[in-house]
Parts: sequence; structure tokens; C-alpha cells
Amino acid sequence: MMQKVLLLSILLVFKLFFGHAQAVNHKVENQNIQEFIQIWGLVKYRSQKSIAGKFDADNMFLNLIDSVKSADHDQFNQLMLRLTKDNTPKTTVSKQVYPKPKLIDGPYLTNNIDYDWIKNRKYNLLVKEQLEHLTNQINNSGQHHYVPSVFYQGDLPNEGAYKDYTFNKEAMNLLALAKAWNAIEYLFPYKYMIDKNWKNVLKDMIPFFRKINDRTSYEKGILMLEASINDTHAGGFMGYNPGSMQMCNTILNVRYYPPFDYIARENNLIITKFLNDSLAKNSTLKPGDEIITINGIKIKKWLKERSALLPASNTSVTYRELSTSNNFRGDAFAFSNLKNNSLKLKVKRQKTTFQQNLVMLDRKDQESIKIITSHIHEEIAREKALKGIENIGNHITVIRAGNVFDKDIPDDNDLEKLAAELKSKKALIFDMRKYPQSPGFFSYYIPMLLGKAPFQFARYYTVDLRQIGNFKFRNKLDTYMNVPKDGPKPIGDLYTGKIVILTNENTQSMGEWYTMMLRQFNSNTTVIGSQTAGADGDVKRITLPGDYQFSFTGNGIFYPDGRETQRVGIKPDIYFKPSAKELSISTDAQLQKAIKFIEEGL
Repeated sequence: MMQKVLLLSILLVFKLFFGHAQAVNHKVENQNIQEFIQIWGLVKYRSQKSIAGKFDADNMFLNLIDSVKSADHDQFNQLMLRLTKDNTPKTTVSKQVYPKPKLIDGPYLTNNIDYDWIKNRKYNLLVKEQLEHLTNQINNSGQHHYVPSVFYQGDLPNEGAYKDYTFNKEAMNLLALAKAWNAIEYLFPYKYMIDKNWKNVLKDMIPFFRKINDRTSYEKGILMLEASINDTHAGGFMGYNPGSMQMCNTILNVRYYPPFDYIARENNLIITKFLNDSLAKNSTLKPGDEIITINGIKIKKWLKERSALLPASNTSVTYRELSTSNNFRGDAFAFSNLKNNSLKLKVKRQKTTFQQNLVMLDRKDQESIKIITSHIHEEIAREKALKGIENIGNHITVIRAGNVFDKDIPDDNDLEKLAAELKSKKALIFDMRKYPQSPGFFSYYIPMLLGKAPFQFARYYTVDLRQIGNFKFRNKLDTYMNVPKDGPKPIGDLYTGKIVILTNENTQSMGEWYTMMLRQFNSNTTVIGSQTAGADGDVKRITLPGDYQFSFTGNGIFYPDGRETQRVGIKPDIYFKPSAKELSISTDAQLQKAIKFIEEGL
């Protein structure tokens, strides 16, 4: 008996020791991987051999990663010397100092640059010298193998797609992490605004990516990375190849759908419209009702748990993505991850509250799918039916950015007539609550029709090819507006009537850009609305293994005085968000607010 007890004790001690040793070994491996990814990224974006296309970054990563994981101190340094070795002729400058101003008003945006990690005591003197040398190299070629030379080009070049990848190889999964992480490290102008230290994100994500063994966990890892950069443009991944993605069905589990459309707010879900008349008649709920708890959980907490994987620059976009209004995707993220189709609600209706059971539609049921699809098609048709340019009475014209198309641009012979017609109006309302469909209409025709000469209305920073990681101010006027050499000049005098711009959480990117432009047309301009998407600047996309696109904002946009627009959005002059009552009726309350402001000045 004593021998059995002794044997069990020895086995327990051995198991504890072996488990501890494994944990320690895994920790060392993760540290090696993290440091390797940082050094590999520096070589990819700053070395002359990589700039010239003489460095196959993916191949080098895949060849070294297994050796790196198990390397001791000396072996690691030898591997890094091999990685950083560069026999290509180099152009360097002396050690540079990168000031970080509070307002962005200089020729360079340097807020992201931080090479303190190079001082790591693990690196020997030769490795540190090589790394510092890389930070001081200058690219005078005007080209880069892994970065587009045209500042507004979206796709990063020469990135392998690995279309047939099966998502079960650790080395390839870590390559995906390394590619995405370093794209943000060097090419995302707002890295300095990310909530979490970006190096800590890498540290935290390595264990997850090492455990990936199927497509679903791979997609979840990419989505976790996208969500971590606090950028609405990263939401492009959610719309990528939706027919084959596992995200909606498995990762976020959005099987069930409510019988109504709703708007998500911080403390409630506001019912706006039932999917059809039959569902409305069979429910005691009504448009305008506010759901304040679900299964006993307050909405704020409920939504927080369901928004962790939704990329967004700010909470306005988070609640937009949790809503069904204007998404037309057939999802309902606020009702994700349900165990069954039955919910217990606490509902507020004006000044009273009551309990209500809710039975959700099941997206695995064909009849439910038919109801949801039919409703979405009706909503799309309703949106399409809105006129791009519409007169309201004799004194106001509404121009809807999301409903004006290139085909609506007038012929040259009609320009003077249209200019005179617009200038005869007491006020112009520019509705920027949908994404602009005709950039040329806003960058060229509207200024010309309203008598506005091209002007710089923002500070625009693009990747500095000479020093990747840095961003350079573009002061050329044609960056901001269409400036044809021999094209028509502005027609007549500047329009001095009232200009009202409507914004909300759907005002994003180009919508924010043109809002900034229109806001500075004349001194009689007012923005009425709420916080915008906070994601201005052209989108960049890097291809990851499996042919996935990892998206992020690629250029830095600031107000002329240096204030940020990223995450902040365009702040309105008059804050407006429709109330629950206003959302329950079909009238466009925000448009009515603008008309009242024009007529009464309120």
C-alpha cells in the first residue's frame, strides 16, 4: 500500500514538473515568435533588399519559424543576423528623432514610430546594430515591392493568396498574423490611437493563432485582429465572401432573427418596423417600444458581449452594426449567440414598462428565410426609390449622396442652367447618411455649380515611401479636389444661401470626406446629426493565406488645424438623433429637423 502511495506521489510530482516545464517552454517559444515577427516586419518594410523585391518575405518566414521557436539565446541571434543581412547598396541617414506633436500640423505624421523594442537585452550587439541600421535607411527609388506607389491604391502588392490553404498549419497561421500585424505596424496611420498597445496585441494573439486548426478558428482570429485596431474600415472583412464564410453561422451564431427591424442604442433596442403586417398583428409589441432587458440582462451589458468581434472606430458604429437598419445583410448581431428562439423581454413604452415573451424567426426555417428576404428586398427598393436630387417646395433642394449616380450628372450644355437653379434656392440640404455613389459629382460638379474654386479643406497624410512607418503631408490641391487643367471654371459667384449637411453613424469615409469639404463652402453652413463613422481616408487591404482580405484605413485625414477625424468622426453643429417615437413613424425626422432649421432657424 505504501509503495502505491509513493508511486502515485512520484507520478504527481513528475506530472506537475513536466506541465510546468512545458508551460515555461511554450512561453519562451511565444517570446521568440513575437520578437521574430517584429524583426521580420522591419526587414520586410525597411530593408533595401525587400524594397527592391529581392526578399521573399513569406518564404523567409516559413523557412525560419520552426527554428526560431526552439532557438536558445545564441541560436536566436544567429538566425536574426541571417534574416537582417543585406548586401544590397544602402542609403542611410544618421539616427533620427521623431517628435510626436499634439496637433498634426507638420510635413510628417510621426506618431506611430517607436523602435524602443530594438533595445531588447536578448539581442546581441551585432543584431542591435543591424536593426538600428534598418530604422535609418532611406528609400530613394520611389517604389516598394510590398507597398503601392500610388497613394490611393488599395491592394498591397505581391502578397501571396494561398487560395487552397486548409487552415491547419501553425507556420502558415503565424504568417497570417505576422502579415496583418506588421501591415498595421507600418501602414496604418492611426496605430497610435488604438486602445490597446499594439505590441501587446501581438503578444496576446500568438497563443491563439498557434492553436488554430480549422477555418472557423482562423476566421475568428482574423476578426479578433480587425476588431482590435478600432477602425470602422476593418469591417470590410465582415463583408468578404459572405457566402463561404463561417463567421455568421458559427463564430457569431446569428441563427435567430427578430420579427422586426430595430435600432440599437446604448441602453435599449428600439423597434422601428415589423417585417410584415401579419407579424405586426400577431404581436403585442409596437414600433417605438424600447427593449431594455433580455433574459434579465440589461441591454448595455447584452450588447457589449455581442460586439466584441465587430470592428468599429467608435460606439456609434458598434451600435450601427448591432442594428438591422440599413445593413441589408440579413443578420441581427444584437440577437447573436442565442441558445433557443425564445426570449424574455422587459419593454418600455412611453412611461410604462412590461414583460413580454418573444419568439424569434429561425434562419434554418425556409418560411422564416422567405419573410426576412422579402422584407430586405422591400427596404432596398424603398431606398432606391429616393430621388438623388429633389426639390422641397420652391426654396429648398435636397441632394442625397447615396442616390446620385454618375448617370445623373448633367450634360455640359445644362450646367449653367442647373447652377442658376441651385443658386436660386434659399437652402441646399446635402444628405450624407448613405455612402456617396458618384465621387465626381461632389469633387468636381458641385463646387463648379456653386461657384466654389478648388481649395484645401483637410490635412491629408500618405505613406512616406522613403521611410515606411512615417506618413507625409500632401499639399497638392488635386489631392483634395478635382482640378482639371483646361476644364470649366466655377460658374458665377459663390452660393451664399444656407447649406445644411445631414450626418449620422452611416456617414463614413468618402461621406465624411465630402462633409468636410461642404462644411467649408461658405460661412452659412450647418451640420445637423450625430457622430459619424470615424474612418476617413482610402482603404488598404492586405491578402492573407486562404485569400482573405484584411482591411484598414490607409491614409491619415485631419482637420486643417490638425484635429483628428479618425474615431472622432465629424462633429455636428446641431446634435440630432431621432427619438423612439420619431423612429416608429415613416417620416424622416432628421430631414424635417433640417427643414425646420432652414425655415425657422431652430
